[in-house]
This record gives sequence, structure tokens and C-alpha cells, in this order.
Amino acid sequence: MNRKLNPKDGSFFRSHKPTFKKRLPGRIKARGLAAALSMILVAGVMVWRLVDLQILDAERYVARGASQRIKTLPLPAARGAIVDRNGIDLALSVPRYSVIADPRLVSDPVHSAEALAALLGTEVEHLKSRLASDRKFVYLARQVDDRIADAAMNLKLSGIETIREQSRVRPGDGSALAVVGRTDIDGNGISGLEKVYEDLLAGIPGEKIVEVGARGSTIPGGEYFLVPATEGETLTLTLDRALQFEGERLLTQGVEAAEAAGGILMAMVPETGEILATVSVERNLDGVVAPTSEHRGVTWTYEPGSVIKPVTFSILLDKGIAVPETIREVPDQLHVHDADFKDAVPHERELWSVADILSRSSNVGTILWAQDVGESSLHARLSDFGFGQTTQLNFPGEANGILPILSNWSGTSLPTIAIGQGVSVTPIQMLISYATLANRGLRPKPTLVFDDTLEGDSELIKNSGTRRVVSATTAEQIVTMIEDVVASGTGKRAQVPGYRVAGKTGTAWKPHDEGGYGEEEGSVRYIASFAGFLPADDPEIVVLVIIDEPSLHSYSGGRSAAPIFSEFAKFAVRQMRIPARYERVGENQAGRVMALTRSELSSGEVEELDSGENQIVATPTD
Repeated sequence: MNRKLNPKDGSFFRSHKPTFKKRLPGRIKARGLAAALSMILVAGVMVWRLVDLQILDAERYVARGASQRIKTLPLPAARGAIVDRNGIDLALSVPRYSVIADPRLVSDPVHSAEALAALLGTEVEHLKSRLASDRKFVYLARQVDDRIADAAMNLKLSGIETIREQSRVRPGDGSALAVVGRTDIDGNGISGLEKVYEDLLAGIPGEKIVEVGARGSTIPGGEYFLVPATEGETLTLTLDRALQFEGERLLTQGVEAAEAAGGILMAMVPETGEILATVSVERNLDGVVAPTSEHRGVTWTYEPGSVIKPVTFSILLDKGIAVPETIREVPDQLHVHDADFKDAVPHERELWSVADILSRSSNVGTILWAQDVGESSLHARLSDFGFGQTTQLNFPGEANGILPILSNWSGTSLPTIAIGQGVSVTPIQMLISYATLANRGLRPKPTLVFDDTLEGDSELIKNSGTRRVVSATTAEQIVTMIEDVVASGTGKRAQVPGYRVAGKTGTAWKPHDEGGYGEEEGSVRYIASFAGFLPADDPEIVVLVIIDEPSLHSYSGGRSAAPIFSEFAKFAVRQMRIPARYERVGENQAGRVMALTRSELSSGEVEELDSGENQIVATPTD
């Protein structure tokens, strides 16, 4: 309480004026200051948030917004086609639609799953789990028929769409599947040439970027960007689809007729190494003979038997140890080291020439001459022909075969290997060995593919691996001798009317999985084969036929394999337009046209000529 002086009477009085009036401006200031600080703090937070959104972390938020309205659609590249040497499709890609969904836009996953399950042939629960996921993209069905894709879209279900993909198909009969190979559902090569040439065939995918609204529809005039896909290159094979198909048909019939477990047929152009056909069939658990999915022509190994004898005799002739007319005494049996060897047909001691021994396919005679050749020379020559090593074909899973190193040879290795036992080869190796003889001593490098350059030019892959294995003279002598094998020896069923055929039969014991050949218990299994080429004087095709485990009524190469060779060769000469003997002409020294007379033709050629199926064509040569 304050005391103040009264100016009227000079007395003092008490002042009752509240003191809070003096303290009021202080409170206002405090409250104002607090409010100002709060506003500054809020403003600071807002400024910091703006800085964070627009400067410090702008890219993340821009990307998040873009992800909600910018949609990137992949554009798959059409996989390049695989075609045969004549441009006929063996594998190609065709557009197919896949049914997809954006689960975020699916309003009723249960209803949508129930509506699509029967149409897509998928379990309801499986579709429900996909449609209820938190992903932006799921597949519901891949590469379906157009009618199914149309039916799915006609249901008008939210979030359900279709996209176009590329599906791999093999037109017609699906020939050469084991060679061509397969792709997975995404079009990636997983076997065969589809895998080997993946980079060439695959192409380069593209993409399409569009701006979409809240319900996934494209915004007209919105953002749009397109990177077109680049299609894969076409791969041209050396195969002839017609020969491949006919080979499958004939081999299947031959295996069925021989009641065999399977078979292999391969054909090649001897000069270039181009593989024209490669077929393998086998009997499945149901007893049906059908083409295999494995390219057994390069992955399978077997003991070839007598079909290897021309290679053995090539050393003899190349070294000058003997000539085809050289005679020696050949007994019925021969004991070497701790084993007895004998000929298939019993005979007295005979004086046979080298040509006779090969024509009769005498095991004893071959072993006698192989002993004169020696182990090291035999091993070296077999290596030169390519046995015991891959063939530069570069096909997945190609086998080496088994040619034991010299240090591992036993006392019976020389005689057994000389006649085609105790050595394991692949069909492609044996085919090349006969192509080498047909090519007069030059071993070709095998190829399945013509090289498609980026400029579109198609050139044959160069045979950089071609090398001389035997002299041309030796090869010519061997060809003459195995031509006699077909004319009057074990390969008579391989004859082709109108053509000179050279070739050799093979009948080998097949080893059991547990070892041995089963000769003691009477459970011997056989591999029958025939390898040959025509025309013998100027070969244009070499063919190998192998029959795996034929029944006893046709266990030999002459009975089961040679007839298949003959039928296939008859088709091949027409398909390849290889002229018969009486269609081939030449020029004499005076430049006059020459043709074979009837007296120079074989009985089979005269019969074919008289039938009117082929006529003598005489045209001047260049």
C-alpha cells in the first residue's frame, strides 16, 4: 500500500491502485515472445522440410512420384529363326499373348481369381495369392492362345491386362530337335544350338515408357518414349530338313525291324565337312522307337568293330609295307598273348591279298598285318584320324571317345584295337574318318552352321582344321578296296543302283556295364554299323548308320545297317541331284561328248535305265 500527500489539506492518504497494472506489459511481452518463437520454430521446420524435399532428397521423391505415374513396358526382341541350308524353318518365334496383372489395381482378388481360373487352367488359390500380393506386376498365364487372351480381356476385370511375348515353335515335324535344342519360357537358349548361339539369336530387348493415370490407363499427350527392340539374327544350318526327316523315318523303321534298342544316322559332305543330317532314335520304356532329345551323334561312344579296319590298313599302305595285291597266308584262328582271335566264318588256311582280307572283313588277317605295322604307328594313325579327341564341332557335351595311351596298352591291345574293339569312338569321329577317305586323305573340320555376318552375307565357316592324314594315293587304294566290299563283300546290301558305292560293315561286341562282353555266359550284345560314301570316284555324300543292340536275326552290320544306308542314299541322290553313272558325261580329247554305253553299266543300272525313271543326259562340258 502506498501513502501519498493530499495537496488540499496537507494530509496523507492510502492509495488502493493495483500494482498488477504495472506488471501487465511484461506478461504480454513474454507471451508474444513465446508465440514468435513457436512461429519461427514451425517456419523453420517447414523450411527445413522444403529444403529436404526440394534440395537434399529431391531425386528420391521425384522418382517416387514418377513411379506412380510413369510406366515402363518391356519390348521383347524377336528371337532369330533357325533355318536349314535351303531356308526352311527349323525353329522360329511367333507372337503370343501372356495374361498379367497389377495387384494394386485389382479391386476384388477373390472374384477375379475365380473368374480366370477355369479359363487359364490354373488353381483358384494360386491366382488369389498372386492377385492379392503387393507387387506391381505378376504373370497369370504365359504365352496362351489368342482366343484365351481375348476371353480374359472380355471379362473386364480391373488390373488385368495382356502383353505380347515371343513363343518358340518348331514347324512341321520338329526335325533335328536334338541339334537345334530348346529355349525356356523367356526365350533363353538352354540346350543345343539355341544355347551355343544365344548371343546371335537373342537380339536386344527394347522398352516403352508411358504416363498413366490412377487406374492405370494411358494419359493422352502424356510422357512417351520408345526404344525399339532389335531382332536376333537368323542362324542357317548345314542340315537339309528333307534328309533329316527321311533319315528319322528310315532309321526308326530299321531299328524296329532289327528289334534293336536304338540307332544313329549321320550324313556329311566330305569336302566341306557340312553335316547334312544327324539322327538318333531309341526305344523307350513303352517299346516305342522315337527320336531322342540328346544329340547322340556327338555325345555317345561305342566300340566300332570292323568298320575301323580301313583306317588300320591305311597305315600299311602309307608306309609301303604292302599294296592291295600283296598276298599272305591267313589261318582261321590266331593266339596273341593270352587271347584267341578268330574269323566270323570258319575257313582253312588261305592265301589272301590285302584287298581280300578287307573285303572278307577277316579279323585274323587284319591282326597279322597290324602286327607288322606296330603299336606306335597304329596309335598315331588313329590319333591323326581324330579318335580320342573332340572334333572341333564345339557342340555341348561332345565326348572325346577313348583311345588308350600307349603306356597303358596291354598284350592284347594291338589286335583288339586293330579290329575295332578296346577303343571307343563317337559317331561323328567315325563319320569324319570316312569323309577323310572320301576326300582322298584330307580330314575336314565338321560344321553344323553357316556363318551369318552382320551385313547379311552367308558364308561357310572356313575349314581351318582341314589337314592331310594319309596320302591321296593311299586313300585312293583304300576307296577301291572298300568299293569291292559293297560290290561283292559283306556290304552288298548297301548298293545303290546307278552309283558306285564304297563302304565297310562293322559288327562289334558291346561291353556290359559291369565289364566284359558276356561271351562266356552267352549274353553277347552287338553294335552293327555301316559307313560309306558315293559316288566312289567323286564322293558327294558320306553316311554312317549304327544299330544299337540288334536282335540275333540281324545282328551284323551287313544285315541291319547296310540296307538303311542304301535306302537313305537313294533318297539323298535325288534330293541333292547327284547324277548317276549313266548321267555323268565328259569330254574326250577331240571335245566330243562321251556317255557310258550299256555294256559299261551294271545289271542294276541297266534295270533302272530300262524302267524309264532316269534317262541318259548328254550335254557338253565347259
